[in-house]
Amino acid sequence: MIEINVVTLFPEMIEGALRFGVLGQALEKKLLQVQTTNPRQFTTDNHKSVDDRPYGGGDGMVMLPEVLKKTID
Repeated sequence: MIEINVVTLFPEMIEGALRFGVLGQALEKKLLQVQTTNPRQFTTDNHKSVDDRPYGGGDGMVMLPEVLKKTID
């Protein structure tokens, strides 16, 4: 069996998409196991913040390293 762990803010989207096609068949036959982990579970603030602005400015957001480390551990 192949085991895959996915870190995602949208676990329902991943789990839903895996129900179809070849991956869905592999899950049904117990050839594949997929676990999702939402990093918001490991936040400490009331807003469940997982990202911050990039150092030096610019577009986009970056994952807070503390939250990501707790998620992976």
